[in-house]
Amino acid sequence: MEQRAPRAAVIMPAYNAEKTVERTVRSILEQTMGDLLLLAVNDGSTDETAAILERLHEEDARVCPITAENSGPARARNLALDLVPPGTEYLMFSDADDLLAPDALEYAIENAGDADLVLMGFSILNPDGSEAKYCEPAARYSPDTLGPALGRLYKANLLNQVWGKLFRAGLILDNRLRFPDYRWGEDRLFIYDCLEHAGSVAVLPECKYRYIMYPGESLITRYYNRKLDICVESDERMEALCERFGVTDQRDHRYMFVKSIFSCLTTLFSPHCTLTREEKRAEIRRAIRNEHVQERSRDVFGGAPVQALCAVMHTKNVTLNYLAFRFVAQAGALAPRLFTAIKHRK
Repeated sequence: MEQRAPRAAVIMPAYNAEKTVERTVRSILEQTMGDLLLLAVNDGSTDETAAILERLHEEDARVCPITAENSGPARARNLALDLVPPGTEYLMFSDADDLLAPDALEYAIENAGDADLVLMGFSILNPDGSEAKYCEPAARYSPDTLGPALGRLYKANLLNQVWGKLFRAGLILDNRLRFPDYRWGEDRLFIYDCLEHAGSVAVLPECKYRYIMYPGESLITRYYNRKLDICVESDERMEALCERFGVTDQRDHRYMFVKSIFSCLTTLFSPHCTLTREEKRAEIRRAIRNEHVQERSRDVFGGAPVQALCAVMHTKNVTLNYLAFRFVAQAGALAPRLFTAIKHRK
Protein backbone atom coordinates (compact mmCIF):
# COMPACT_ATOMS: atom_id res chain seq x y z
CA MET A 1 0.00 0.00 0.00
CA GLU A 2 1.28 3.47 -0.86
CA GLN A 3 1.97 5.84 1.97
CA ARG A 4 2.93 9.48 2.04
CA ALA A 5 6.54 9.73 3.13
CA PRO A 6 6.63 10.68 6.81
CA ARG A 7 9.61 12.33 8.41
CA ALA A 8 10.11 9.23 10.55
CA ALA A 9 8.90 5.65 10.35
CA VAL A 10 8.80 3.48 13.46
CA ILE A 11 9.02 -0.29 12.93
CA MET A 12 7.47 -2.55 15.56
CA PRO A 13 7.15 -6.34 15.34
CA ALA A 14 4.45 -7.80 17.59
CA TYR A 15 3.84 -11.41 18.53
CA ASN A 16 1.07 -12.34 20.98
CA ALA A 17 1.36 -8.90 22.53
CA GLU A 18 -2.31 -8.27 23.30
CA LYS A 19 -1.53 -7.25 26.90
CA THR A 20 1.06 -4.60 26.03
CA VAL A 21 0.82 -3.55 22.40
CA GLU A 22 -1.81 -0.82 22.77
CA ARG A 23 0.17 1.00 25.46
CA THR A 24 3.30 0.80 23.31
CA VAL A 25 1.51 2.04 20.20
CA ARG A 26 0.00 4.97 22.07
CA SER A 27 3.43 5.95 23.39
CA ILE A 28 4.51 6.17 19.73
CA LEU A 29 1.42 8.00 18.45
CA GLU A 30 1.64 10.55 21.27
CA GLN A 31 5.13 11.68 20.23
CA THR A 32 5.64 15.44 20.20
CA MET A 33 7.04 14.99 16.68
CA GLY A 34 3.87 13.74 15.03
CA ASP A 35 5.02 13.40 11.41
CA LEU A 36 5.48 9.65 11.68
CA LEU A 37 4.25 6.33 10.41
CA LEU A 38 4.09 3.20 12.55
CA LEU A 39 4.75 0.01 10.59
CA ALA A 40 3.35 -2.57 13.00
CA VAL A 41 4.02 -6.14 11.92
CA ASN A 42 1.72 -8.73 13.45
CA ASP A 43 4.10 -11.69 13.42
CA GLY A 44 1.55 -14.51 13.22
CA SER A 45 -0.02 -13.81 16.60
CA THR A 46 -2.65 -16.23 17.88
CA ASP A 47 -4.18 -13.80 20.37
CA GLU A 48 -5.92 -10.44 19.85
CA THR A 49 -2.83 -8.53 18.67
CA ALA A 50 -4.06 -8.25 15.06
CA ALA A 51 -7.50 -7.01 16.13
CA ILE A 52 -5.97 -4.39 18.43
CA LEU A 53 -3.72 -3.09 15.66
CA GLU A 54 -6.66 -2.87 13.25
CA ARG A 55 -8.70 -0.95 15.81
CA LEU A 56 -5.82 1.45 16.42
CA HIS A 57 -5.47 1.91 12.64
CA GLU A 58 -9.15 2.89 12.47
CA GLU A 59 -8.49 5.47 15.18
CA ASP A 60 -5.25 6.80 13.67
CA ALA A 61 -4.22 6.30 10.04
CA ARG A 62 -0.56 6.62 11.02
CA VAL A 63 -0.79 3.02 12.28
CA CYS A 64 -0.08 0.70 9.36
CA PRO A 65 -0.82 -2.93 10.38
CA ILE A 66 1.05 -5.60 8.42
CA THR A 67 0.26 -9.28 8.81
CA ALA A 68 2.89 -11.99 8.36
CA GLU A 69 3.33 -15.65 9.18
CA ASN A 70 5.20 -16.17 12.43
CA SER A 71 8.91 -16.13 11.65
CA GLY A 72 10.50 -14.03 14.38
CA PRO A 73 11.32 -10.33 14.86
CA ALA A 74 14.19 -10.30 12.33
CA ARG A 75 12.00 -11.24 9.38
CA ALA A 76 9.19 -9.02 10.65
CA ARG A 77 11.48 -6.00 10.71
CA ASN A 78 12.87 -6.86 7.27
CA LEU A 79 9.34 -7.01 5.88
CA ALA A 80 8.63 -3.56 7.30
CA LEU A 81 11.89 -2.17 5.92
CA ASP A 82 10.78 -3.23 2.45
CA LEU A 83 7.59 -1.17 2.93
CA VAL A 84 9.13 2.09 4.17
CA PRO A 85 7.74 4.85 1.92
CA PRO A 86 10.38 6.41 -0.36
CA GLY A 87 11.45 9.79 0.96
CA THR A 88 11.22 8.83 4.64
CA GLU A 89 14.05 10.62 6.43
CA TYR A 90 14.49 8.65 9.66
CA LEU A 91 13.81 5.19 11.05
CA MET A 92 13.33 4.00 14.59
CA PHE A 93 12.55 0.56 16.02
CA SER A 94 10.45 -0.45 19.01
CA ASP A 95 9.44 -3.68 20.67
CA ALA A 96 5.73 -4.24 21.29
CA ASP A 97 6.00 -4.26 25.08
CA ASP A 98 8.17 -1.20 25.76
CA LEU A 99 7.60 2.55 26.00
CA LEU A 100 9.00 5.64 24.28
CA ALA A 101 9.23 8.91 26.16
CA PRO A 102 6.80 11.46 24.61
CA ASP A 103 9.66 13.49 23.12
CA ALA A 104 11.90 10.58 22.09
CA LEU A 105 11.67 11.20 18.34
CA GLU A 106 11.86 14.98 18.64
CA TYR A 107 14.86 14.75 20.96
CA ALA A 108 16.72 12.37 18.65
CA ILE A 109 15.97 14.24 15.43
CA GLU A 110 16.69 17.71 16.79
CA ASN A 111 20.07 16.54 18.07
CA ALA A 112 21.00 14.23 15.19
CA GLY A 113 22.76 16.84 13.09
CA ASP A 114 24.46 15.03 10.23
CA ALA A 115 24.67 11.71 12.10
CA ASP A 116 23.58 8.54 10.29
CA LEU A 117 23.11 6.73 13.61
CA VAL A 118 22.01 8.20 16.93
CA LEU A 119 22.50 6.18 20.14
CA MET A 120 20.21 7.33 22.94
CA GLY A 121 20.23 6.31 26.57
CA PHE A 122 17.63 3.84 27.79
CA SER A 123 16.32 2.40 31.04
CA ILE A 124 15.38 -1.14 32.03
CA LEU A 125 12.44 -1.62 34.38
CA ASN A 126 12.85 -4.93 36.21
CA PRO A 127 9.95 -7.10 37.42
CA ASP A 128 10.71 -6.16 41.04
CA GLY A 129 10.20 -2.48 40.25
CA SER A 130 13.87 -1.50 40.25
CA GLU A 131 15.12 0.51 37.32
CA ALA A 132 18.57 0.76 35.76
CA LYS A 133 19.70 3.46 33.34
CA TYR A 134 22.23 3.02 30.56
CA CYS A 135 23.66 6.13 29.00
CA GLU A 136 26.87 7.84 27.97
CA PRO A 137 27.79 11.54 27.74
CA ALA A 138 26.91 13.40 24.56
CA ALA A 139 29.47 12.83 21.82
CA ARG A 140 29.93 12.68 18.06
CA TYR A 141 32.18 10.31 16.19
CA SER A 142 33.43 10.00 12.66
CA PRO A 143 35.01 6.78 11.35
CA ASP A 144 38.37 8.31 12.27
CA THR A 145 37.44 8.91 15.92
CA LEU A 146 35.01 6.08 16.72
CA GLY A 147 37.66 3.45 17.51
CA PRO A 148 38.71 4.59 21.02
CA ALA A 149 35.02 4.88 22.05
CA LEU A 150 33.87 1.56 20.61
CA GLY A 151 34.66 -0.54 23.68
CA ARG A 152 33.08 1.95 26.05
CA LEU A 153 29.86 2.10 24.02
CA TYR A 154 29.80 -1.70 23.85
CA LYS A 155 30.20 -2.06 27.63
CA ALA A 156 27.52 0.58 28.16
CA ASN A 157 25.11 -1.75 26.31
CA LEU A 158 24.46 0.83 23.61
CA LEU A 159 25.38 -1.49 20.71
CA ASN A 160 23.40 -4.61 21.60
CA GLN A 161 19.86 -3.63 20.67
CA VAL A 162 18.15 -2.00 17.73
CA TRP A 163 15.68 -0.01 19.80
CA GLY A 164 16.59 3.25 21.55
CA LYS A 165 18.28 4.50 18.39
CA LEU A 166 17.55 6.76 15.46
CA PHE A 167 18.73 5.80 11.99
CA ARG A 168 18.96 7.96 8.91
CA ALA A 169 16.78 5.98 6.51
CA GLY A 170 19.35 6.17 3.75
CA LEU A 171 21.93 4.40 5.91
CA ILE A 172 19.75 1.29 5.97
CA LEU A 173 17.82 1.47 2.71
CA ASP A 174 20.60 2.68 0.39
CA ASN A 175 22.99 0.02 1.71
CA ARG A 176 20.30 -2.70 1.70
CA LEU A 177 21.00 -3.50 5.35
CA ARG A 178 18.77 -6.22 6.75
CA PHE A 179 18.54 -8.33 9.90
CA PRO A 180 20.05 -11.82 9.80
CA ASP A 181 17.44 -14.53 10.25
CA TYR A 182 18.13 -15.33 13.90
CA ARG A 183 15.80 -15.30 16.90
CA TRP A 184 18.49 -13.90 19.19
CA GLY A 185 21.49 -11.65 18.59
CA GLU A 186 20.24 -10.28 15.28
CA ASP A 187 20.08 -6.76 16.74
CA ARG A 188 23.78 -6.39 17.43
CA LEU A 189 24.79 -7.82 14.05
CA PHE A 190 22.51 -5.26 12.41
CA ILE A 191 24.04 -2.46 14.49
CA TYR A 192 27.52 -3.62 13.47
CA ASP A 193 26.47 -3.34 9.81
CA CYS A 194 25.25 0.19 10.49
CA LEU A 195 28.49 1.16 12.22
CA GLU A 196 30.47 -0.11 9.26
CA HIS A 197 28.54 2.12 6.85
CA ALA A 198 27.82 5.17 9.03
CA GLY A 199 29.55 8.41 8.17
CA SER A 200 28.83 9.83 11.62
CA VAL A 201 27.55 8.49 14.96
CA ALA A 202 25.99 10.65 17.66
CA VAL A 203 25.52 9.69 21.31
CA LEU A 204 22.76 11.41 23.28
CA PRO A 205 22.73 11.11 27.09
CA GLU A 206 19.04 11.22 28.00
CA CYS A 207 17.13 7.95 28.47
CA LYS A 208 14.18 8.10 26.09
CA TYR A 209 13.39 4.41 25.69
CA ARG A 210 12.06 2.23 28.50
CA TYR A 211 12.67 -1.50 28.16
CA ILE A 212 10.26 -3.40 30.40
CA MET A 213 11.23 -6.80 31.80
CA TYR A 214 8.23 -8.96 32.60
CA PRO A 215 8.18 -11.96 34.96
CA GLY A 216 9.19 -15.22 33.31
CA GLU A 217 11.65 -15.99 30.56
CA SER A 218 12.48 -13.71 27.64
CA LEU A 219 14.50 -14.17 24.47
CA ILE A 220 17.48 -12.97 26.50
CA THR A 221 17.21 -15.60 29.23
CA ARG A 222 15.74 -18.48 27.20
CA TYR A 223 17.85 -21.30 25.78
CA TYR A 224 18.36 -20.98 22.02
CA ASN A 225 20.26 -23.68 20.15
CA ARG A 226 22.10 -21.21 17.89
CA LYS A 227 23.13 -18.81 20.66
CA LEU A 228 26.75 -19.98 20.93
CA ASP A 229 27.34 -19.77 17.19
CA ILE A 230 25.80 -16.29 17.05
CA CYS A 231 27.97 -15.13 19.97
CA VAL A 232 31.09 -16.28 18.14
CA GLU A 233 29.90 -14.73 14.87
CA SER A 234 29.17 -11.44 16.66
CA ASP A 235 32.59 -11.37 18.28
CA GLU A 236 34.31 -12.08 14.97
CA ARG A 237 32.37 -9.17 13.49
CA MET A 238 33.43 -7.00 16.42
CA GLU A 239 37.05 -7.97 15.82
CA ALA A 240 36.63 -6.86 12.19
CA LEU A 241 35.16 -3.53 13.36
CA CYS A 242 38.09 -3.07 15.73
CA GLU A 243 40.46 -3.54 12.82
CA ARG A 244 38.41 -1.19 10.65
CA PHE A 245 38.45 1.57 13.29
CA GLY A 246 42.02 1.01 14.49
CA VAL A 247 41.25 -0.43 17.95
CA THR A 248 44.35 -1.99 19.50
CA ASP A 249 43.15 -2.62 23.08
CA GLN A 250 40.25 -5.09 22.92
CA ARG A 251 39.89 -5.89 26.63
CA ASP A 252 36.41 -4.37 26.79
CA HIS A 253 35.36 -6.38 23.77
CA ARG A 254 36.72 -9.63 25.24
CA TYR A 255 34.86 -8.91 28.48
CA MET A 256 31.55 -8.47 26.67
CA PHE A 257 32.17 -11.62 24.65
CA VAL A 258 32.83 -13.83 27.66
CA LYS A 259 29.69 -12.47 29.33
CA SER A 260 27.72 -13.62 26.29
CA ILE A 261 29.31 -17.08 26.56
CA PHE A 262 28.41 -17.21 30.25
CA SER A 263 24.83 -16.43 29.20
CA CYS A 264 24.89 -19.30 26.69
CA LEU A 265 25.98 -21.72 29.39
CA THR A 266 23.64 -20.53 32.15
CA THR A 267 20.56 -20.66 29.88
CA LEU A 268 21.16 -24.41 29.57
CA PHE A 269 19.78 -24.53 33.10
CA SER A 270 16.77 -22.26 32.52
CA PRO A 271 13.42 -23.82 33.51
CA HIS A 272 12.23 -24.27 29.93
CA CYS A 273 15.40 -25.77 28.47
CA THR A 274 14.28 -29.26 27.42
CA LEU A 275 17.73 -30.72 26.75
CA THR A 276 18.68 -33.87 28.62
CA ARG A 277 21.65 -33.88 30.97
CA GLU A 278 23.83 -35.46 28.33
CA GLU A 279 22.70 -32.96 25.70
CA LYS A 280 23.58 -30.12 28.07
CA ARG A 281 26.99 -31.65 28.63
CA ALA A 282 27.46 -31.87 24.87
CA GLU A 283 26.62 -28.16 24.48
CA ILE A 284 29.04 -27.26 27.26
CA ARG A 285 31.74 -29.37 25.63
CA ARG A 286 31.14 -27.62 22.31
CA ALA A 287 31.42 -24.20 23.94
CA ILE A 288 34.47 -24.68 26.14
CA ARG A 289 36.44 -26.48 23.43
CA ASN A 290 35.71 -23.85 20.82
CA GLU A 291 39.07 -22.32 19.83
CA HIS A 292 37.65 -18.81 19.53
CA VAL A 293 36.09 -19.02 22.99
CA GLN A 294 39.32 -20.29 24.51
CA GLU A 295 41.46 -17.60 22.89
CA ARG A 296 39.16 -14.64 23.54
CA SER A 297 38.52 -15.58 27.18
CA ARG A 298 42.17 -15.13 28.16
CA ASP A 299 43.45 -11.98 29.88
CA VAL A 300 39.90 -10.78 30.54
CA PHE A 301 39.26 -8.27 33.30
CA GLY A 302 35.92 -7.79 35.02
CA GLY A 303 36.54 -8.85 38.57
CA ALA A 304 37.03 -12.12 40.41
CA PRO A 305 33.74 -13.81 39.34
CA VAL A 306 34.49 -13.28 35.64
CA GLN A 307 38.08 -14.42 35.96
CA ALA A 308 37.04 -17.47 38.00
CA LEU A 309 34.53 -18.60 35.39
CA CYS A 310 37.08 -18.04 32.63
CA ALA A 311 39.53 -20.20 34.57
CA VAL A 312 36.88 -22.92 34.84
CA MET A 313 36.31 -22.78 31.07
CA HIS A 314 40.06 -23.03 30.46
CA THR A 315 40.15 -26.39 32.26
CA LYS A 316 38.02 -27.77 29.40
CA ASN A 317 36.54 -30.11 32.01
CA VAL A 318 32.90 -30.68 31.11
CA THR A 319 31.78 -31.84 34.56
CA LEU A 320 33.41 -28.89 36.33
CA ASN A 321 31.82 -26.43 33.89
CA TYR A 322 28.46 -28.17 34.19
CA LEU A 323 28.51 -27.75 37.97
CA ALA A 324 29.82 -24.18 37.84
CA PHE A 325 27.24 -22.83 35.41
CA ARG A 326 24.39 -24.76 36.99
CA PHE A 327 25.37 -23.05 40.26
CA VAL A 328 25.40 -19.66 38.53
CA ALA A 329 21.93 -20.29 37.09
CA GLN A 330 20.57 -21.41 40.47
CA ALA A 331 22.10 -18.40 42.20
CA GLY A 332 20.46 -16.16 39.62
CA ALA A 333 17.08 -17.74 40.29
CA LEU A 334 17.46 -17.33 44.06
CA ALA A 335 18.75 -13.75 43.94
CA PRO A 336 17.59 -12.27 40.62
CA ARG A 337 18.21 -8.65 41.59
CA LEU A 338 21.83 -9.31 42.57
CA PHE A 339 22.30 -11.51 39.51
CA THR A 340 20.99 -8.74 37.24
CA ALA A 341 23.28 -6.17 38.86
CA ILE A 342 26.32 -8.42 38.30
CA LYS A 343 25.24 -9.29 34.78
CA HIS A 344 24.91 -5.67 33.73
CA ARG A 345 27.92 -4.24 35.54
CA LYS A 346 30.39 -2.41 33.34
